[in-house]
Order: sequence, then structure tokens, then C-alpha cells
Amino acid sequence: MHVGYIFGCEWRPLAAGVDLFFLISGFIMWSVTAGKDMKFGTFLTHRLIKIVPLYWLFTVIFVIASEVSPGSFGNFLSTPLQIVMSLLFIPYYGRNGDMEPALGVGWTLNYEMFFYLIFALSLLVRERYRLPCILAALISFVLARELPFHNAPFGLFTSPMLLEFAAGISIAAWYRSGRRLQSGVDLLLIALGIAGIALSFIAPPEGGFARVVTWGLPAAVVLVGSLSYERNGSVRHIEFLKTLGDASYAIYLSHLITIGVCKYLFSKIGLERWGVPLSQQLLLAAFTFLASMAVGLLCYYVFDRPSHDFLRERVSRVWKKRVVTSALLLPEST
Repeated sequence: MHVGYIFGCEWRPLAAGVDLFFLISGFIMWSVTAGKDMKFGTFLTHRLIKIVPLYWLFTVIFVIASEVSPGSFGNFLSTPLQIVMSLLFIPYYGRNGDMEPALGVGWTLNYEMFFYLIFALSLLVRERYRLPCILAALISFVLARELPFHNAPFGLFTSPMLLEFAAGISIAAWYRSGRRLQSGVDLLLIALGIAGIALSFIAPPEGGFARVVTWGLPAAVVLVGSLSYERNGSVRHIEFLKTLGDASYAIYLSHLITIGVCKYLFSKIGLERWGVPLSQQLLLAAFTFLASMAVGLLCYYVFDRPSHDFLRERVSRVWKKRVVTSALLLPEST
């Protein structure tokens, strides 16, 4: 969808990738914590280690790049205070009226961080009560949107898109029970989900509950079908796709900058993007897409994975020292 901006195209239904992302996020958070003694602080620390370093890096890069070449990055308008709020995952309405941080794609991370906080709080209760508690919390926040408050944080904390995290968690609980769809039904669901999203090319939703129904529901259907298709043994392991999955966060954060750079280079070397044969547009789009993948992979190997491993190791050392110190301070039993 974002590559389409280079050509002045708004392939809006492709934004359903975010809805699928929220569903998968709920699915993964439940899957990696279910059956484990995961602590509130441990969970949040691991999430911050994964999210913050790369997000801060690309926010700073984007701000600098926007100053150097404003036209290539959507006429960046954030103030210094708003940049700080962006780094701290505090939602705000920008000058254009949108609830979007300095690095545009970071709006999804504001949702993620709020979801992580709710999920971390659910870890304080026994696992048997965890699923109903977190579902009740997410649904309650969405229902609270009817209250007479009008500010950016309240708009995010009560967004119907929170229901997509709830759906992802529910799908994870269903999947962990060992269930699956019959072979053939799984592919049918995948096809129906994709078709449902494609139909929104006619009338894409603006947001709210309409988005959850138009994009979130078909995305959930795709997820259930895909999980069943995998469990039915129909998926061949492809290492490169796994690598792309590992690097997906780095690709996500870096791709807007890569697209902006490609747009700038195209204009400098005189490559036309409008009024040219479709074959040339597709060639430029393919180049930009592959460049986004390549830059994201490079960022993953050079910065994301090393920083993640380094910080997790340091945090683990601190925790081990605290455990040893606490044990030494305990009185000997008589």
C-alpha cells in the first residue's frame, strides 16, 4: 500500500495488513505465555527491549531525513514536543488532524504498547482466569468509547481495533486446544478472507467498527484458515520466509524511509512515475518493494537482532545478580 504512494495510488484495502498484524500479535502473546510462569515485569521488559531501540532509531532517522528532503517524506509536521511524545508512545493529534506519531507507521505501536500493558496486568491473575479477564478488559475499553471524552489517548484506548487483539488471543486459545479445520475447509476460509478484504476496494472503511468488520473479520478468517492449513501438514518449511518473518519488525519500521529515498532518487535521475506505461510503473514498484525488504533485512542483522540479544543478556545478568543477592540476604532456616 505504501509503495503505491510513489505513483499517487491509494491501494487502501491493503491496509488490512495492520488488522492481520493485530490479530497475529494477540495470537503470539497468548501462545508464548500460556502454560508458563511469566511475570508482569519480565513480560514488559522483554517487550520494551524488542520494540523501543529500533523504533527510537528510525524515528530519529525519519525526523532528520524529513528535514533534508521534506517532499519525499509526506511533508513532516511534528513539533519537538510531539516527537518526544512519539518516542514515549503517547498518542496525540497532529497538525493534519490525524492521530499519528512522528514516524507514521508508529501509530500501530501505540496500540501495541497499550495492549502489552493490559496483557501484562492479566499475568497477575491465575492462568485459568486470564483469558476471560483480558477479554473483558479489552471489550470494556471499547464500550467506554461512548463516554464524553475527546482526546487522542482516550480515542486510542477505546478504539474498536482492540477487539482484533482479543480475537487473536481467542484464536490462540482455540489453537492450543489442538483443534483444526478439515483439509479443504482451511483453504476455503483463506480464500473467503482474502476475497472479503478485496471487496473493500469498492468502498474501503473509514475506521471504527466498520474497519473491524470489513478488514478485521476477514483477517481473522485468514488466520484461522492458515493455522489449520499448517496443522494439517500442508505447509512446506521455507527458511527464507522464516527469516523475513524474523526481520518483519525491522522491515516495518524502515520501509517508509526506504520508499521516501527511492522516491527522491527517482526524481533526481529523471525516472517518470506518472503517465508512463504500466510495465515501467510495475518495474519501479518492484524495485522499491525489494529495496524495502533488503534494507529491512540489513537493519535486522546489523542493529535489531544484536541490540535485542545484547539487552536481553544484560537484563538477565541483572536479574540473576538480584536473585543471588536476595538469597544471600535471606535468614538461615533453623
